[in-house]
Amino acid sequence: MPAESFFDRPFDEGTLTKLRVLELYAREWLPVFLSAEKPPRPRLHLFDFFAGPGRDSVGQLGSPMRLLSQLKDYQKLAGWRNVATTVHLFDGSAKRIRELDENVSQARLRPPGVTLDVRALDFDAAFRETAAILSDPQAAKLVFIDQFGVDHVTPDVFRALVGAPTCDFLFFLSSSTPYRFRDHPAIKQKIARPDDYYHVHRAALDYYRKLVPAGEKYFLAPFSIKKGSNIYGLIVGSAHPLGIDKFLQVAWRSDEISGEADFDIHRENIRAGEMQLPLAEMRLRKTAAFESELEHLLRGGRLNTESDVMQVCLEHGVKRQHAAPVLIRLKREGVIDLSFRVPDVGRWNSPREIRLKG
Repeated sequence: MPAESFFDRPFDEGTLTKLRVLELYAREWLPVFLSAEKPPRPRLHLFDFFAGPGRDSVGQLGSPMRLLSQLKDYQKLAGWRNVATTVHLFDGSAKRIRELDENVSQARLRPPGVTLDVRALDFDAAFRETAAILSDPQAAKLVFIDQFGVDHVTPDVFRALVGAPTCDFLFFLSSSTPYRFRDHPAIKQKIARPDDYYHVHRAALDYYRKLVPAGEKYFLAPFSIKKGSNIYGLIVGSAHPLGIDKFLQVAWRSDEISGEADFDIHRENIRAGEMQLPLAEMRLRKTAAFESELEHLLRGGRLNTESDVMQVCLEHGVKRQHAAPVLIRLKREGVIDLSFRVPDVGRWNSPREIRLKG
């Protein structure tokens, strides 16, 4: 859908879900860099590269105004005055940028001490201009690239985001993803049918994981959104386990089924005429697959610390809390010995041990 017509109608439920996920993630992300009186980074930058006018046709807030609203809520945090904060809002349409500037002013969303960089720039120009900021090791960055920009997340752009220090990003995959990726070997290995929107986000995630430079530690996670008959998705990236852990907490808050969708991605409740997955795949729910692998690895003595357990959680896209039932049961059965029930992401670099008994 062209960007102009997209904002000329009310946001649908899928778009609102996407915006809620962004908002919840920003709510978790911002205090990390604003809570302490001596913040971990002296500079903070928020980017929305396809900001639009900030509202839909009935006044529901879009991504730029939701980011500003979240930022405004944290003015009383101890580190607020000690961090130079800039919000970069770009759009290729000068008309939409003028509307955005007016809407921000009308809503009184210009927090004191925050610099607003609101300009009519297309993605390529904006990304070039902000390259120095993205590469600044003393700045924390949160980047959002909306659905109109997915074609711009080229391998070079993706690697630039992955290589940017202290930079978390979210970008949107449109319903055209299966067709753009359907001939790619990484997609063919995972998806038997290129029109299976329900699982294409997993194959796309595998594709992007292969773009991470060899030897570089980086965390990626997906979240899928249903819009009518199509499935859209977010890809989230962070170089720090805390960043991706916060996203997974948000994702599972939105989806108690699998933590990766706002709909029944496994489709156990299939109705006549709907697409179907192989029966075995339908039965193998996400948490069951995670628990099975976690138990197998623990019994085989291949996980020696809570960081090892967290790594398995991240690879499966589940919360740390999902490991507790397996850890508790195997300890009760005398298979392992450990001093925790839920892995602590704060102990990633100094984890507690897991000992295989017998």
